Amino acid sequence: MNEAVAVMNDQGLAEICRLLEREDMLISPDAVWLSSRPGFYDHLLALDAIAVSRERALDILCPECGTEAMRPQPHATPDSQPYRGYCPECGWVGLANQQAHYWQVQPQKLARWLSAGLGLAPRYTVEPIVDNVLWRLGEFEHRRRRHTVFFGRRLSAMSDPVAAKLAQLVAPGAEVIITAGEPASLLGTALGDRLLVPLRAIAHIRKSGLVIENLEAYLTRPAPVQESTETSLRLMHTQRVALINGEPVDLSPQVYLFLKILEDADGDEVHKRHMAEGLGLEPGASFRTADIFKRHKQVYATFVDKDDKGHYWLKPDFVILERG
Repeated sequence: MNEAVAVMNDQGLAEICRLLEREDMLISPDAVWLSSRPGFYDHLLALDAIAVSRERALDILCPECGTEAMRPQPHATPDSQPYRGYCPECGWVGLANQQAHYWQVQPQKLARWLSAGLGLAPRYTVEPIVDNVLWRLGEFEHRRRRHTVFFGRRLSAMSDPVAAKLAQLVAPGAEVIITAGEPASLLGTALGDRLLVPLRAIAHIRKSGLVIENLEAYLTRPAPVQESTETSLRLMHTQRVALINGEPVDLSPQVYLFLKILEDADGDEVHKRHMAEGLGLEPGASFRTADIFKRHKQVYATFVDKDDKGHYWLKPDFVILERG
């Protein structure tokens, strides 16, 4: 493959993805010849990557002058172009089929190309799941784990119905959804936690088909981080932290000693006079928890209880410690 063809193929896949994300998936015949690269679209047409649709354009620019609008209409004269249009400047102008009809991308065909490129055809038949939005391509095994492969377009606009269908067909984590759009656009949607693979990252156009590469990189994902909501003093001695809703909070030396005194009391009350002694304060020095916990108010409120007679104790939930 020469460099020019390789460039057109890469740009062609980008254009196909762009059209797939449009609701109508159409490009007007004007856009083809006015794009300054009609050869590019002719190349995609020759590859069967796009096609001339059956839908006739309502209005196009005259291909002769490029300024006046005309409406394509069938040409009944034998041996002529199949269509013609009347231009106020140029008069009647003959039009070829591709000049009068919209061009379009064909998602069903692309789904079949994907199926073949992944080695799923002919074992599996491409199956529409959500009309014109989602197709099931088949299943394959990777590292002794079964995956079901889907192809989708306009998923950000259809995330809820697509997610509902996926829930019926495949367990979370067992799916591979190859998407024409950008996976980032699905963050925060019903599909945000599904495995989404951008088509352009794994596919290349080659001779009326797709070559698939590097899909395995998306399947080898790190294990999900287990979130914790633990609140405890379990790591107080080994790491000098308290856990509050799973978040470690560093303990200052005085706060650590205060909590250790209460821990050693096994839930019994400790008077502030004994607390002052345990903290090594000067005899007769006043003891105020505000001095110790001024930067640890959340720790104090979470783990410590007191009365109005100067007694402190650990809250019952934190008396029996599983130390680590």
